[in-house]
Amino acid sequence: MGIIFSENSGLNNDLWKVEDQIVRAVLMDTDNEKNNDDALVSAIYNEKKSDKFGEKISSLTEMANFEIVDEGDAAVQDDIQQGFNKLIVQTQFMKGFTCTANMREDGNIDAMKVAAANFIRSHKRTRAQFASDALTSQASTFVFGGRTLDRTTGDGKALFATDHPGKNASVGVQSNVFTNDFGTTSAMLQRLAVIGRNFKNQSGNVMGYTFDTIIIPGNCYALEDTIQKIIRTDRMVGSDYNDVNTQKGLWKLIVNHRWEAPSGKAPYILMSSEANKELQDAMFYDRIPLTVSDWVDKKTANLCWTGRSRMSAGFNGWHSFILGGADAGTTLS
Repeated sequence: MGIIFSENSGLNNDLWKVEDQIVRAVLMDTDNEKNNDDALVSAIYNEKKSDKFGEKISSLTEMANFEIVDEGDAAVQDDIQQGFNKLIVQTQFMKGFTCTANMREDGNIDAMKVAAANFIRSHKRTRAQFASDALTSQASTFVFGGRTLDRTTGDGKALFATDHPGKNASVGVQSNVFTNDFGTTSAMLQRLAVIGRNFKNQSGNVMGYTFDTIIIPGNCYALEDTIQKIIRTDRMVGSDYNDVNTQKGLWKLIVNHRWEAPSGKAPYILMSSEANKELQDAMFYDRIPLTVSDWVDKKTANLCWTGRSRMSAGFNGWHSFILGGADAGTTLS
């Protein structure tokens, strides 16, 4: 997105002129640095800019299959209806820091640089943590910064739910949350991938998307090791005989360093990157990029900085995601 500087105020005196320029340069350089937090958001969400207080995403149902008709008969008329809609509302974030007059007088430029770099990294970390918390909660809301925020999809259910309905009444409810542990072989991975491939859309048609991404918490070392073996080894994991590993080369592993599982828990999320892109399921909107203003406080002679941004993370649909190892959900026997 790139940092935006608002017009500075009270800096026309020369006391803070040099230090102000140095801090601005550090802010810009740090903002231009790509890191794991930037990559995490990009790997999971469809990132877009927004110019509204909220973004409403609409969908349509699909037609049924073509039908066989006798020679000379008219085509069977079909129609497309409005599907589920989702409004994703922007949220405001702010943070400030201060360079004291003592810092300037003592020539403590390094402390100012550290504060400026931490300020930008804090914003990047906040953006990634916000995106991670929205994804990994198992409820219809999640709490961030003391505020309760929505994480339902267009059907009004939580992103991970056992009773996602279809728009057409004939479509039965579907589950994308399962209590089963990952295990030590590829059996559960393959089983959930097949379930995902057979998810039905709002009209009841099988979608056929391939699930290709595994997202796990950053503190589940045993799960991470098992998955690395399953998706990379030539032979079937846990086998004494030479057999083909059906999962090799099919999966990308994302270790979400902003997701911390409780002790004794090892949840995991499967994602279809193709479905997520085509259906626009997970959306991250940047309404206002990080905008920074600075001024000299007349009472303290300190150089004060404030940063502000507006962004949102939400879900239009759920078909791209499956949660396993959940506290509650469907249990596969």
